[in-house]
Amino acid sequence: MTAAELSARFDLICDKVGSPYFTDTEKDNFFNTAQLSLVDEILFPSKKQDRKDVDALDFSREDAFQQGIGTLLRTATVTGIASGVSAITFATINTSLGTGSTSLYKVVDFLVQAATGSTTDYVSAKRVRSIRAATNVYKGLSTFNTAVSGNRSAIYTVSSYASGTSGTTSLGQIEFYPAAPVTGSSYLVEVVVFPRAIKTTAPIVNPEIDPMFHNELLF
Repeated sequence: MTAAELSARFDLICDKVGSPYFTDTEKDNFFNTAQLSLVDEILFPSKKQDRKDVDALDFSREDAFQQGIGTLLRTATVTGIASGVSAITFATINTSLGTGSTSLYKVVDFLVQAATGSTTDYVSAKRVRSIRAATNVYKGLSTFNTAVSGNRSAIYTVSSYASGTSGTTSLGQIEFYPAAPVTGSSYLVEVVVFPRAIKTTAPIVNPEIDPMFHNELLF
């Protein structure tokens, strides 16, 4: 299905073939918002009646990941983090994603080195709501992260920070604890990137829409 075919089918459903009610710009906005809503529902499924609790990354879940946003999953290796640093910005992650990838949309997982200096073995950090509150708790707990004496667990959260000359721009970052143990530390960040934008007017950005979005965008 191309973007033009999607637009035509939308007009057909609205019973407005030949005299569309919505402009191309408005339809593009609807379609792109719907794409992000579909990605969100797969990553963070809402609790609906008669739905059982499921793992958000369960690949068997309606085959959605295999056939859809699995193509949007990327792993960024963020290297050269200085000793004592405890936050990595989305801008840094986007740079690590490299060319050919679109920008970060949602963080799926954050992994720390299994041992200081290791560049092959990583372990998942535990996601928490507030890094400051959780730090006070996890200081006394022992789990798997050998990058810190006492085998304390690494934890992380996704937060924002003020940017710009007046501090009015809010940008994303990953905060983590404990901080990088040595200069040159590296981390893995699993993310979902933004799907390709849908644009029905010239210049057409993607004449062919990703398969997972064909009919789902309309219903």
